[in-house]
Amino acid sequence: MLAKADNRMLAGDHRAANAYYGQVGRLAGEGEPLARDELLRARDATLWLADRFRDQMLGALDAAGFPASQWHPRFRKSIEIMLGHRQRDPEYVQYPQLPMTYFYPDTDYCTFASSEGYEWRETLRSKTDAIRQEGLALIGEEGSFRAYVQRDTSRPQGDVHGLVDNDEWSTCYLTDKGAPIAERTTRNPATWAALQQDVPLCDITARAPSVMFSLLRPGAKIPPHTGMLNTRFICHLPLIIPPDCGFRVGGDTRQWDVGELMVFDDTVEHEAWNHSPENRLLLIFDVWRPEITLEERAQIRALFEAVDAY
Repeated sequence: MLAKADNRMLAGDHRAANAYYGQVGRLAGEGEPLARDELLRARDATLWLADRFRDQMLGALDAAGFPASQWHPRFRKSIEIMLGHRQRDPEYVQYPQLPMTYFYPDTDYCTFASSEGYEWRETLRSKTDAIRQEGLALIGEEGSFRAYVQRDTSRPQGDVHGLVDNDEWSTCYLTDKGAPIAERTTRNPATWAALQQDVPLCDITARAPSVMFSLLRPGAKIPPHTGMLNTRFICHLPLIIPPDCGFRVGGDTRQWDVGELMVFDDTVEHEAWNHSPENRLLLIFDVWRPEITLEERAQIRALFEAVDAY
């Protein structure tokens, strides 16, 4: 792991180097043997990279027209938490928000969110049959669906709950790093058109929205996990729901109903299962949390553009 970190540092791939140096520290903390001078070198490299990342990120935000003096108060707190200048406020709940990438403070806590305020919900529901037919056509095509968790040799990657390259939970994306995949949106016109009807898709350059058909095969289970960032909600439009399927977010377990939109915070621990002998099929997409203002969305986009440029 240390050799990989050094290799990426020499290649100028600082994001990958930081990931591998950080893994060195975690492994050492778990008791893996490492010479003291090597451990200190990994620590010093991590600190140097953190300083470089901070300076680059703040400079990029300035250049994008978002100097610190203009930051929204919640955005300012998120940056301070990201840089380690302040701690998160405590959450006195059994299942707190645990985003893997980015924590945005002072959002309304929930497991499942109400969809009643979404005026586009009824339009989406009316298209359920057409969207289902497009999803079924994809299932019948070899290679359309791939395991949700793909092996990544460019970053440290563990077993990820046994999901790596496991097609029991597989997806067919209509977007790639936030951009529509023309070949797939053209072949799934009803699905793509339904999502263009005032749906506040979480648009973050080179990252979101993520729009996909999600297939959970007979007898499969998605172990408890959390998502990447809490500035968005994940939406499920159930298309094929056999008996003995279920979904838990935090301490709240619910059943999917075909055509009934389900909205939840995926940074709260969640899991799903299909104990039936049939496939379960959903359309999944992400939308901005309603309390995130347009001003904040612009600053969050600029932040991720700065991170991706590092």
